[in-house]
Amino acid sequence: MAAHIPEALALADALCCLGLGLLLAAVYDAARWLLGGSRPVCLVLDLAAFACAAVLLHSFAAGRSYSGTVRWYMAAGAAVGLWGYFFVLAPGLAALRNLVKWLVLLPVRLFWITAVRPVGRLCGRGAGRTRKKLHSALVKRQTKQLQKKAKVLYNSNQYQV
Repeated sequence: MAAHIPEALALADALCCLGLGLLLAAVYDAARWLLGGSRPVCLVLDLAAFACAAVLLHSFAAGRSYSGTVRWYMAAGAAVGLWGYFFVLAPGLAALRNLVKWLVLLPVRLFWITAVRPVGRLCGRGAGRTRKKLHSALVKRQTKQLQKKAKVLYNSNQYQV
């Protein structure tokens, strides 16, 4: 049987593992944001996060913990840290990230609206007229595919087309 660990030290270990869980979740969330959310990327990131959690818990237990081995409360603390990040911090951080993205792209959108779009409209007017002429010629050609019936000219041996 394992030696008894004082509750204060066990609580300190659990809180340190909670911080490790928060840190791991933040790194995982940043990697998902940078690499995208496709299925292969998520699979690789999930496996990497699981391996990192195991390495972090074992290295914490070996280097800092009073007991020297991984205990259930350490794993529970890391799990609470992960859940706490994804259910409490992640929605607010996602809104903040969207706000920053909107603010960073605002000058690009304003430049597009004030400079690029009017120039495109000016250039597009001539192209629109040309496209309209080509379309009307195409419609005219499509309706005139059959030849006219030849007419017989009276008092003549020739046909008029």
